[in-house]
Amino acid sequence: MKLSGTKTTTEEISVDASNLQNELQLQISDLSEQIAELENKKPDLNTDLLSDISDSIVGQAEFLKELQSLVDLQAVKIKELESLNSSSNKIPLDTATFEAAKFEFVLGVDADGHYSDESWEEIIKKGQELQYAYYKAAEDKYSKIWPLFPGWHGSAMAPVIKIICEEPEYHFKDTKRLPGRFCLSSDRRWSSVLRFYGDGQKVLKDTIAYGTATNAPIGLYVEGKTKVQTSQGEMLMKPFEQTIEDVIICAHNGVLPIYLSMNQDRFCIRGAKILQHQGALIGIKHGPIINETNYPFPAIQDTEGNNVYLADPRFENLQMEGPHNNKRPQAAMLLSGNNIIISNLNLYGWMQGPYMHGGQNRLINGLTQHWGNTHDGRMYCSRDEIVSYTVCYKHNTKDSDCFSGIAGNFKQWYLPKRSKVPTKGGWHNAGEHTL
Repeated sequence: MKLSGTKTTTEEISVDASNLQNELQLQISDLSEQIAELENKKPDLNTDLLSDISDSIVGQAEFLKELQSLVDLQAVKIKELESLNSSSNKIPLDTATFEAAKFEFVLGVDADGHYSDESWEEIIKKGQELQYAYYKAAEDKYSKIWPLFPGWHGSAMAPVIKIICEEPEYHFKDTKRLPGRFCLSSDRRWSSVLRFYGDGQKVLKDTIAYGTATNAPIGLYVEGKTKVQTSQGEMLMKPFEQTIEDVIICAHNGVLPIYLSMNQDRFCIRGAKILQHQGALIGIKHGPIINETNYPFPAIQDTEGNNVYLADPRFENLQMEGPHNNKRPQAAMLLSGNNIIISNLNLYGWMQGPYMHGGQNRLINGLTQHWGNTHDGRMYCSRDEIVSYTVCYKHNTKDSDCFSGIAGNFKQWYLPKRSKVPTKGGWHNAGEHTL
């Protein structure tokens, strides 16, 4: 008889219980013989003592008999399991496959095992096909009850499609887009590096002078409102709940890591690291649509009724490593919108932290900024050039913003919009005006 269990899906632990069963039977037989001998003999012993010994042996025998019955019961159960495992429906543990979550897709690589551009686009296509049925049902149902702008109910009720990164590295030649209700994620924090080279055939470039035009190829392009044609029908997908989490984004060849197009609603980036020692002079830029008329992806970017304005975005628990130079203009983030929350931001190699040139009710809660020599001993800027944040306000939005937990004792600029900066620092040279 064997007692079996599994330690992992591919390793079986087996214990042979046959010896235990035989040993118990021998002990029971031996004790039975001792009881019989004591009953037949008439030793010159105190009768009470003999009775006590006999009772003790009988008690042990009864206990062993009960234990034997338990072992026999387990043996029956094990035989039943062995019979079940030997049936035609048996699935070996080391080859068992489990159905993936309905709205999750694991990012793959191409046939050469190097780039992941094709896998990314295939996931978007499959994900939007899944979204359509929910989108259509919500539009038909809720638009009759609570009339809103086209696409609002459908986008809100469409499932969030998760792109899961499992490999240690992914490589991209093209710009990768993140549609509405899509999430880029990893099951383990910082376990996957996404490397963007910006040298493919479908590369968007930041050529619009919104704040500044970096002219840089874009790594991740977070889409605004788009019209999407699926095999079942058209969706007008709003930029709702787009999320980037727990990955490392690495910019090569001057790439701008993340571009937020138009007016994301409740965008969130959390637990991520952005490396751009070889990247552009802006880490996360928010601005107008790029390539409105010649978008290289199967979607139509829609500008009707939209402003370049973020609503309720979250930038949480980020580490951003900048270009480590004193070229201008530069900023870890360039943003505009309402209720922006930046919390627990760790900056290395940036002269300028977040630059929020428009909006109100903006919050920075926890920001640390490192200034020191680079790995090769260079000092990339002087200390008085470091600006932890620059936030601009209008006469009717002043003091609606809040800042706390800012470490490093660097400059912190809360200035009127279009006003002259006090000194040279961060994004600006001396005498320049804020955005």
